[in-house]
Amino acid sequence: MTPPDTYAGWSTCLEVFERASEDEAVMQAMNAGSLSWTGGVANLFSERVSGVVNQRLTRIANDISRDLRFAGDHGVLANAMLNARHKLALLHRFSRCAPFPQALSELVQSQVRGYAEQAQQSLEDTARSDRSGQLATIVRNNSLLRYADQTTASQPVVDRAVAQRANATDTAGNRRRRTFLS
Repeated sequence: MTPPDTYAGWSTCLEVFERASEDEAVMQAMNAGSLSWTGGVANLFSERVSGVVNQRLTRIANDISRDLRFAGDHGVLANAMLNARHKLALLHRFSRCAPFPQALSELVQSQVRGYAEQAQQSLEDTARSDRSGQLATIVRNNSLLRYADQTTASQPVVDRAVAQRANATDTAGNRRRRTFLS
């Protein structure tokens, strides 16, 4: 992917980033690109970037909801939260794209932080109904608010096939024991 230096080039990169395809390649191209931050372009570009981030956040919310609907045990919940945190970390990296002016970086960081805080609070509120306290512990220990702590964002945290195998039963019909290292 070529580094963007015009609004059209940036628009193409943002379309690819919005689709969540080729994230690493498009991030490298955007970091190597240049941006002319003039009055007319600034507002239009800020709105475009904000729209892309909102689209990605909506996708994260939908993924968490879907994963939680199918969560058969607490391990699946932890995996869903770790996957969401990975995606939030990628958006945080996007916010620090080299050509972005500080105001745009702060806008994107604010969007990501706001979503993470709201989603975490919602998960904690839901966990309060679990009398065992296990759900609340998992939600706290895998907090979405720690997305900026993640240093790598090139691989999903947990592959769906791995998660399905972890929930599979062995040939004797017993559940496999799972250990989570997060």
